Amino acid sequence: MSEFKVGDFLMHERSGVCQVEGIIEKALGGKGTEKLYYSLKPVFDKSSVVFTPVDSTVRMRDVMTVEETDELLDRVPDLPVIKEKNPRAAQEIFREKIASFNLDELASVVKTIYLRKQLRMAAGKKAMSSDEKIMANAGKRLFEEMAFARNEDVETCENTFYMRLKNEKDACIKAQAAGKI
Repeated sequence: MSEFKVGDFLMHERSGVCQVEGIIEKALGGKGTEKLYYSLKPVFDKSSVVFTPVDSTVRMRDVMTVEETDELLDRVPDLPVIKEKNPRAAQEIFREKIASFNLDELASVVKTIYLRKQLRMAAGKKAMSSDEKIMANAGKRLFEEMAFARNEDVETCENTFYMRLKNEKDACIKAQAAGKI
């Protein structure tokens, strides 16, 4: 039997927030390979449908609640910043944390890249393209889920998250200007 029911909303590790449109038996591998599949409609991509086996190794979980988003926002200042200096090693750490399917890890990546970008901009540099790619992935996942849970638009959730980092951002920029970073 399936964990989710038709009409439920879930977080799919690759497709983000989805609604279960159906639970159907399909033979995607040909006759004799029938399995139960979730037919999922991504909330933020109305043009696609995702079929995921009910017994799949693809991770799915309940979408966070508004209370969980509030708790996450309260933890943002305390989330660790990833301090790896080597850009390639940092990118690998970011990918691992995103793949963990853990909200705190995802938020930690978003926080780290946001602060790195602010420091680079304060120094008159552009954001690193590798960071921009990671942020497009991690930020999209985090902010779309928060937006869905809070019934807000994605940009509002993004701004709310970044406002929680204002003091830390200002302190980092001040330390950089003083030559401490």
